[in-house]
Amino acid sequence: MKLLKKRGIRREKHRLSKSMFSRKAVRESFETIAVKHGSYSAAAVILVIVIAVVINLICGQLPSSLRQVDISSNKIYEISDTSRKLLKNLEYEIEITAITESDSMDERLETFLDKYTGLSDKVTLETVDPVLHPSVLTEYNTEADTLIIECQETGLSAQVAFSDILVESASYYSTGSGTLSSFDGEGQLTAAINQVIGQETKKLYYLTDHGETELPDSITSLMQKGGITTEGWSLLMNSEIPEDCDILLLNGPTADISKAEFKTLKQYIKNGGSVVILLSEQGPESGYLTKLMKSYGIQQQKGYIADMERCYQGNYYSVFPNVTATGDLLSGLDTGMVLMVNSRGFSLEESSEEIELSTLLETSANSYAVTESGETQGTFELAARAVYTAESDSEEDADGVTTGNLIVYGSSSMIDESITGAFTGLDNQTLFMNSITAALGEEDNLSIEAKSLDIQYNMVQYGGYISVMLIFIVPILVLIIGFVFWIRRRRV
Repeated sequence: MKLLKKRGIRREKHRLSKSMFSRKAVRESFETIAVKHGSYSAAAVILVIVIAVVINLICGQLPSSLRQVDISSNKIYEISDTSRKLLKNLEYEIEITAITESDSMDERLETFLDKYTGLSDKVTLETVDPVLHPSVLTEYNTEADTLIIECQETGLSAQVAFSDILVESASYYSTGSGTLSSFDGEGQLTAAINQVIGQETKKLYYLTDHGETELPDSITSLMQKGGITTEGWSLLMNSEIPEDCDILLLNGPTADISKAEFKTLKQYIKNGGSVVILLSEQGPESGYLTKLMKSYGIQQQKGYIADMERCYQGNYYSVFPNVTATGDLLSGLDTGMVLMVNSRGFSLEESSEEIELSTLLETSANSYAVTESGETQGTFELAARAVYTAESDSEEDADGVTTGNLIVYGSSSMIDESITGAFTGLDNQTLFMNSITAALGEEDNLSIEAKSLDIQYNMVQYGGYISVMLIFIVPILVLIIGFVFWIRRRRV
């Protein structure tokens, strides 16, 4: 009996093992739901990999201007519409030669050059190693780590050192060590290309002898990029404005102009000249300077402007006015935030047939003109423009019309580096340069600011309830919701 039982058990095991490895059993094992789902998943993974490979192959054939996306916090690779328009409308071939050792160019500069030159088929880029080809330094009379921009049709060329693009911080010059503070690739290249294609330069004279503030280096740099040269001028020593003057600037005069200067400036605008005035907080509230503005419909208010709504952290005299400028004056403004400190205010008369008045910067309705004797509530202009148009007998005016400009800002803090340097997100300099360009009668402001390389932090000042919500309430809510979903899935 025991022997029979053992033989029976062996037969059963043999039968089970045979059935387990039969073709039918194997086939059926591959038809289970788990295997089917696994097959679908494997096929899906393979399909995704194939699609990814194909997309990468296609994208690799696209120009760098399309396949490179700027995700840097400083947007150093972002190219403005102004530069894109210049490159798109190029009539001449532009050759850019980078003189630098192989594989030593800063990666940021290399990436930018690749993207910038990819925007136009008329711009070519070549890299020459001065170690392998030392004669190139003599040929261009330059040093290593330099960009040479040339135009064969005009015969003009320009040089841009890498150090003008990747700018060291101020501490570098005092301590011998430091970090890069800004990236000026677009500004330098666009200015150089504009120069070599033969763009006409303009001349700006700034008045002296009235306690004016010296122009900041950042502004003179932007003017140079835009093809504007600057020079001081005294109307006390010279009775006339130079013939080559395209625009006249008064930057923060603390003393009034004379009667003779008033007549000269007024006639200069009527003859088609352009004058830009940035008032000083120590400047006069009456006299010939205010009379000049009033003669073109811009009435200066007494006192300083305080804005209860649009101010910097409760400092009512540090105003973020509404930007009311239109058209090309808004070109290149990133944030629309302009800061004016201790600014004068204006009211505008009605426009006439000869004088068209417009506002550039305006306070909220909850603002006051504050003097020692009282306060006046209202909405005030912190920057305004008057365009004078009249018939002309001059042969130089082909259309028989002369157009003059008077642009007034309520405070020279508009371009003060202590403000524009401390708040890098402001559009003060861009709006100012746009107004200079508009006064010159130019369409585009080619003065492109350098981009800061400083680390930018997202900070919530005086968070209060917001901080409590972000730190405690939101995480707790996420945990509760997750726990509820987990319980529901467990029950199912």
